[in-house]
Amino acid sequence: MGALLSSPFTYWLRWLFTKWRLELKYRKQHLQLEYMVEVQNCRFGNYNKIYKYSRLRNSEFGDFSYAARNCQVYNTKIGKFTCIGPNVNTGMGAHPSAEFVSSHPLFYSTLGQSSGLVIIDSNLFDEFPETQIGNDVWIGNNVTVRYGVKIGDGAIIGSGAVVTKDVEPYSIVGGVPAKTIKYRFTPEQIDFLQQFKWWDKDLDWIKANKDLFRNIEKFMAENTKE
Repeated sequence: MGALLSSPFTYWLRWLFTKWRLELKYRKQHLQLEYMVEVQNCRFGNYNKIYKYSRLRNSEFGDFSYAARNCQVYNTKIGKFTCIGPNVNTGMGAHPSAEFVSSHPLFYSTLGQSSGLVIIDSNLFDEFPETQIGNDVWIGNNVTVRYGVKIGDGAIIGSGAVVTKDVEPYSIVGGVPAKTIKYRFTPEQIDFLQQFKWWDKDLDWIKANKDLFRNIEKFMAENTKE
C-alpha cells in the first residue's frame, strides 16, 4: 500500500485532481496551474498563473501575480502584479538559533518532521512567521527570501540574492545577503506611487492608461491633473 501511495502515477493523479478542483473553483478568476504544481491551503486573485513543478503552501496571491517554474512559496502573502522568477524559495520554516539547546524540531514542534515522532505536548516556537511580498515586485531567478521578511511595493530582487531582512519600496537589492544597490525612482516619485496605488485600479483603467506606464514622469503628470 505504501508503495502505491508514493508511486509516480499516484502523484500525477493527485496533481490532476488538484488542478481540476482549483481551476474549477477559480474559473471566473482565470487561475492557471501548470504540470505537477502542488497547492495546499492557498488563496488566489484574478489572472494568477503557477508554472511547472512549483509548490505552494499556506500562501496568497494577489491579482495578476505569478510564480515561474520550480518555485517553493510557503507561508507568504503576495500582492498584485508581482513577478516571481524560477527556482525562488520564500517563507520556508524557521528553526531556533538561540536559547534552545538544539535547533531540531523534535524539541519545539508537534508536526512530527522526524518520521512522525513527537515528544512534546504543544508547539514552543513560531516555525512559520508570515512572509510579505508587496505589489509590483519583481523577484529574479534562484532567490531565497527568509521567513518573516517584508518586501515593499515596487522592489526588485536580483537573481541569486538571499533576502534576510526587510526590503524598502522601490529599491533594487542583490547579493548574499541582499543589500540595497539603488532606488528605482526619486523619493518624490516613490511617495506618489505609494499614495496613488495604481495596482488597485480596475482592469478597464489599466487598459485605458497602459501607455502611461512607459515613463514615470508622464505617469505622474497625467495622474495629477485636476
